[in-house]
Amino acid sequence: MNLSNPKTSSAQEAVIQAMLRPETYPRPPRKIIHLQTHISHIFLTGGQVYKIKKPVDFGFLDFTTLSRRRYFCYQEVRLNRRLTRDLYLGVVKITSERGRPVINGKGPVLDYAVLMKEMPQERMMNRLLAENRVAERDIRALVRVLVPFYRQARNGKEINPFGKIEIWVKNTEENFTGTRPYVGRLISTRVYNRIVRGTRDFLTREKDLFKKRIQEGYIRDGHGDLHSGNICLDKTPLIFDCIEFNHRFRYNDIACDLAFLAMDLDYNGRPDLAALLQKEYVRLSGDHYLPRLFNFYKAYRAYVRAKVHSFTSEESGLSVKEKSREIQSAKKYYRLAEQYFQRERIPRLIVVFGLMGSGKTSLARALSAETGWSVISTDEIRKTLRGISPTARRWEPFGKGIYSEEMSGKTYREMRRLAEKILKQGRSVILDGSYKRQEERLALLELARKTGARISFVECRAPLKTIRLRLDQRGREVRAVSDGRWELFHRQRLDFDPVLDPVRSKALLVKTIQPAEQIVPKLLTEIRADVY
Repeated sequence: MNLSNPKTSSAQEAVIQAMLRPETYPRPPRKIIHLQTHISHIFLTGGQVYKIKKPVDFGFLDFTTLSRRRYFCYQEVRLNRRLTRDLYLGVVKITSERGRPVINGKGPVLDYAVLMKEMPQERMMNRLLAENRVAERDIRALVRVLVPFYRQARNGKEINPFGKIEIWVKNTEENFTGTRPYVGRLISTRVYNRIVRGTRDFLTREKDLFKKRIQEGYIRDGHGDLHSGNICLDKTPLIFDCIEFNHRFRYNDIACDLAFLAMDLDYNGRPDLAALLQKEYVRLSGDHYLPRLFNFYKAYRAYVRAKVHSFTSEESGLSVKEKSREIQSAKKYYRLAEQYFQRERIPRLIVVFGLMGSGKTSLARALSAETGWSVISTDEIRKTLRGISPTARRWEPFGKGIYSEEMSGKTYREMRRLAEKILKQGRSVILDGSYKRQEERLALLELARKTGARISFVECRAPLKTIRLRLDQRGREVRAVSDGRWELFHRQRLDFDPVLDPVRSKALLVKTIQPAEQIVPKLLTEIRADVY
């Protein structure tokens, strides 16, 4: 690894000096602004931007040869055009003409540069965050760009291995080993141990979830560096500067890619926008398992940032002020990583129940998207127990086949077993099912007593006209999980046990006329206040 001169080299120095002179450019600019990152020289010329890669080798990145810099310039353009096709104009050559460097001349090639349109600096998201000028509409606009991007991003055999839990064990343990020298200085032993324990516990108990994410195609060729510094909130959001130099940083679970931006919003004092980002993404993408992973990935992203600032704080040549700034940033990121592993003191058992078509599944999913609590659904468990795909339709008569009393009993027992496992880990869980029998509701009260959980029943109701519309629409959906139908509705209503005490005293009645996302905030307030 060559870190001897991370800024430039003697061979590139003439090119950099030439880029500061107007005559080097095809159209001489009136003003040139030179910026640097640890891997690039950037020249703003009033309309266009030229980006030259530094000849550095950091192990995970190697730009030391001209051929490598050429290759990664073209990779940068190709990959970033997935999100911002009109922003990246191409790659230009910097050649030697009459003893001086010029752009796109006919002489020997000295270097290459990525050519981009210049973005309005006053609309950069990190700047707007600092000025408290990022609005909810900006987050919604971002999600509308990101959902189709991830949907179309590559996945498959080459990419899937990067979602394996073994990779995450390795990544996180490397982080913990690398930051051990800072324990007691930048991070307390208590905080360090809590993060390590929280990470290991999560990876141990969620092995099946990592497998599920791979099987369902959520490991994608994403962005890799999705934070506010790489977003311009113009009329249409511009998301740029993805990782081009190492596909290992780009191949990831969509949840991990998105968690970087959510963590960045938290870090900058806007947890409300981070929560909105998660909720809107789940709503538009249908990725209802993302909340279960989100805090883990946010903690990982925060810890990596803490590690980077810890390392940077020890670099030679920093002023006292710069060193202090790096130390404070590292400490703040460590504290943020810890917060993601903090749990509610008492886990909650939320039972969302009611007749078919009453909106219970939509509400359960919206609750999960808002809180990150796991959802266990009878529709999925029932079919899983019979070895059937959750989206396979089963047009059974009322109370027959997989909907018989016997099969329903097995389903609800399995629901309780899974819920008990989660609650004993100190985590909250949402149950989604009709729970038409009072005895099943009473069994959940006993489960809450046994595990020390705080239980809330949420009974969903809706007008008959609304229920019929929902059931008719569901019948036309090819991949719907529920098999509820209007011709079965009245049979179920007649077969539905009244909600009596002691369940009634712990129940909230919700009319699901509004979209579930609009119901959730008030519902959560009532659940957390225990006002019923």
